Amino acid sequence: MPHISKRFTDISESKTVALNSVMAQMKREGKDVVGLGAGEPDFDTPDHIKKAAIKAINQGFTKYTPADGLFDLKEAIVSWIKSEHNVNYSPREIGITCGAKHAVYQSIAAVCDPGDEVVLPEPYWVSYPEQIKLAGAVIKTIEPEPDNELKITADQLGNAITDKTRLLILNSPSNPSGAVYAENELTDLAKVIADSGIYVLSDEIYDQIVFDNISYTSMTAYPEIREQLIYINGVSKSFAMTGWRIGFLAAHQDIATAVKKYQGHSTSNPASISQKAALAGYLEDKTFLNDMRAAFEKRRNYVHERLNAMPDVSCMLPKGAFYAFPDFSAYMNGEISSSLDFCSYLLKNHNVAIVPGMAFGMDGHARLSFATSMENLEKALDRIEEGLNAIY
Repeated sequence: MPHISKRFTDISESKTVALNSVMAQMKREGKDVVGLGAGEPDFDTPDHIKKAAIKAINQGFTKYTPADGLFDLKEAIVSWIKSEHNVNYSPREIGITCGAKHAVYQSIAAVCDPGDEVVLPEPYWVSYPEQIKLAGAVIKTIEPEPDNELKITADQLGNAITDKTRLLILNSPSNPSGAVYAENELTDLAKVIADSGIYVLSDEIYDQIVFDNISYTSMTAYPEIREQLIYINGVSKSFAMTGWRIGFLAAHQDIATAVKKYQGHSTSNPASISQKAALAGYLEDKTFLNDMRAAFEKRRNYVHERLNAMPDVSCMLPKGAFYAFPDFSAYMNGEISSSLDFCSYLLKNHNVAIVPGMAFGMDGHARLSFATSMENLEKALDRIEEGLNAIY
C-alpha cells in the first residue's frame, strides 16, 4: 500500500480539475464548449524570440547552464528593471527560475520556517495557499473591504501582522480580479512593511498588461523596503511565453543565493534554449506589447459591459491582467449553493467553462479570462446570460 507524505496529502487538488475533465469529455463528444479558463495570452510568441531559440538549437546550445541562469540573461533583466522602474539591481541579486511560479514557491520556502505566518490577501492566485503549505508555513488571509476594488488597506495589513508573521504576498495586477494598486496605496503598505520588518513577495507578472493609460507603480519603487522585498516577474504573460518556463526573482543576495542552492538540487537550471529566447525578449523589439495590450483592453471593455448588464451581476473594471472576476452570488442558492456548483451548471447545461471563485478564496465569484477571441467572448457571454435567465 503506497504511503504518501503528509506534506503532499495536505495539498488541495485544483477546484477546476473535475470541471476540466467534464469539458474535455464534452469536447470529445463533439460538443461546442467555449472555455474562458485560460491563464495565458492567446497571442503567439513573437517571431524574433522563436528565431533566437532556433538559433540556439542550431548552435548546439543544449547543455547545462549555471543553476540560477545565464549571466547575460541576468544582466538583461537588470537593465530591463532599470528601464522599467528606475531601480538598480546587480546580477548577484537575480535568480532565473523555471517560470515565475517556481520563483514564488522557492522564495516562500527560502524565507519561511514551519509555523511562520504568511499574510495572503483575498482574492488570491490558486497556487499561493498550496505553496505556503508546502513550505510548512501558516496562511493568514485578509478579506478586502467591499468598496476598495478587492484590494487591502495598510490598516488591514497592520492589524493582520503578529510576531509570527514573516511574509506578505502581494499580486498587482491581480490574478483573478485585475485590480492594480495605486502609488498612494503601495506607499501606505510599504510603510507598514518597513515598520514591521516582514518580507513582501511582490508578484508583478502582469505588469506589462495595464489599461486606460494608468501609471503603474512597482514595489521596487520603495528603497526603504529593498532588503525585505522579493520581486517576482518573468516572460510568460508579457512576451506570450507561458510554455517556455522562464521567470525570475530579484531580492537580497542572501535570498537569491538560497534559491540558487535549492534549485541546484531540484530542477537544476532553467532550460538553456528558453533562456536564450527570453534574452531576445528582454533585449529586442517590444512593440508587439502595444498591440497585445490594445486587444486585451478592447476585450476587457466588452466583457465588463456585458457582465454588468446582466441582472444581479456586478463586476469591477479590471485595470490590468486579462481576467474579470464578477460576483454571481445572487444566483447561488438552492441546488446551486457554491461557485463550483454554479460553474458546473454553466458547463453542463450551457457549454461554457469559467473558473469557480472558491479557487481564489471568494466563493461568490467566478473568474473569466478574456485572453481569447471576441467571437468566443460573445458566444460565451451569450451562454452565461442564457444560463442566468434559466435559473431565474
